Amino acid sequence: MAKEFSFQVDRKPYLLRPERPPEGEERRLFDGETQTDLNAAMQERAEGVGLIMHRPQWSPNTKRAHEATVYAKMKGKDDEFHHLAAQAYWETGADINDLGVLEGIVEAAGMDWGDLGPRLDSGEYRETVMREYEAAKQKNVEGTPTYMIAGELLKGDVSIDDLREAIKSASAG
Repeated sequence: MAKEFSFQVDRKPYLLRPERPPEGEERRLFDGETQTDLNAAMQERAEGVGLIMHRPQWSPNTKRAHEATVYAKMKGKDDEFHHLAAQAYWETGADINDLGVLEGIVEAAGMDWGDLGPRLDSGEYRETVMREYEAAKQKNVEGTPTYMIAGELLKGDVSIDDLREAIKSASAG
């Protein structure tokens, strides 16, 4: 869609389960999923935009990944980091809370783990992540993905066509 429209993505952290244990937990089955496959509609949308998505067996705690996202945004590497983290999770089920996994993603995105690692250990970005999470809840964000386009929320597993239409309408207005 970036080729069709001019828009800027401003990703904000949203913790699906802030109380999730640091080690994560088994991923629950959602409607239409099997133990190995996502639902058909999600698979179709992923294929339509060239993504590979498998049903992960584990739901990691994502606080560290969100903290790394704050850093990535500051370094102008948000897109790279986001796409690599999503790829690691959805293609291979990687635990994106694991420091070794995060280190690989950070370095693949062209950032310095030697700079970021100690910042994660100290919790430097934790307050920012929690503040953004609370701000999202105040705007009635209840899950991911959620898109805010021209002040309007599109919630949930939105089709590419619906997303395209919302961007088109916002561009025209």
